[in-house]
Amino acid sequence: MNVKSDTVSASSAVGALCCPHIFRDLRKVLLVDRRDGDWQFLCGESDHGATDLPHFVHLGHMLRKDPTLSALGDLPADWEAERARPDQAWARRPCEP
Repeated sequence: MNVKSDTVSASSAVGALCCPHIFRDLRKVLLVDRRDGDWQFLCGESDHGATDLPHFVHLGHMLRKDPTLSALGDLPADWEAERARPDQAWARRPCEP
């Protein structure tokens, strides 16, 4: 992978937030959020309890867990990408204010 700033293909040392369901391999990434330029990898569900806090992970860990995330390397800050299932294409849109 090329090292580029502000892309998912950046350094594996770049940090990201990860939903606890994804961190524990209970669900797949269905929503990637770049609000304020940060990377967030989410399951897309709303059943997170008060103790289900996000995990801080390295971007490289997420790419190893789900190589399809590399398709979002050019997702700009303040945009998000979503898919209904892991085998579907990503739909991109600006984050809602």
